[in-house]
Amino acid sequence: MDISTVGKTLGKDDFLKLFTSQLRYQDPLNPVQGAEFTAQLAQFSSLEQLFNMNKKIEELLTYQSSLNNSMAINLMGRNVTTQDGSTGKVAGVNFENSITYLVLDNGKKFPLGEIKELYGNI
Repeated sequence: MDISTVGKTLGKDDFLKLFTSQLRYQDPLNPVQGAEFTAQLAQFSSLEQLFNMNKKIEELLTYQSSLNNSMAINLMGRNVTTQDGSTGKVAGVNFENSITYLVLDNGKKFPLGEIKELYGNI
């Protein structure tokens, strides 16, 4: 590993390279013990599972964000009451930092999750 990658987060490929290098260049008079070898393999397996879970969670968050955006757009023209008691007709939708905001006709902006009541026809 060269010095330019020091600040970079290590991934599963980096871990595997380190692991195989350790095996390749181990001291023949003091080889890696079976239990230590098994523990390192278990760590690698755990690391791989964590990467896979992280990828799936990111996919879920993207899907949830898409659903929220679709829901917000479908609320255009509907009357709502927010948790703080504000009421109005949804006049716009705003997306900021992965959060979906509804904009009422009175100019108030609030997150989609703060809808307390939805009423009236479009």
